[in-house]
Amino acid sequence: MRNKNKTYTTIPTLFAFSACLFICPKIAQAQGTFSKPGLITSIGQSSDIAVVKALLNTKLKLGLEAKALAQVADLSGMKTLVVVLGASVKGLGAAGLNFDQEMDRAKVMLKAAKEKDIQILTMHVGGEARRGKTTNDLIESIVPESKHIVVVASGNKDKIFNTMAAKHGIPVAEVPNLAAAGDAVKSLFKE
Repeated sequence: MRNKNKTYTTIPTLFAFSACLFICPKIAQAQGTFSKPGLITSIGQSSDIAVVKALLNTKLKLGLEAKALAQVADLSGMKTLVVVLGASVKGLGAAGLNFDQEMDRAKVMLKAAKEKDIQILTMHVGGEARRGKTTNDLIESIVPESKHIVVVASGNKDKIFNTMAAKHGIPVAEVPNLAAAGDAVKSLFKE
């Protein structure tokens, strides 16, 4: 009888070990992907950039620069670009931009980041309220250029981030809330 009990407790352990062989390398690859110095910018001009800035710099002490309307010149010396994705008509208007101008700025920034070998981390933290056609258009343009994506689950109910990322082999960390988004980002940055 004793050997049978031992066998039953060993099977779950073997299963967990086998699963880790497939999962753990992906986790290890994601950790430490991004380096400082870094720049946080908004694509879509939502107020979510203020929340992300407070989370990453005040709470996590990452010390990243933040410029909602960052330009290519702001990428000088950077190793990471954190893109806070979410469209706001009010935010675009306050910035003196229309959607096409913002999309053009985003494309130029992402192209320059790629040319300078700057890693792109895309975040969507605004939830369902930040989703809609305009944000979806941004997602379709920005996600393929990303190295990693962190999204709060309420903004990904339709799994658009997963669908777009899967086409390009980009890892997605879907998290339940903003605090968990911070934890996910922290694990991605090299100490």
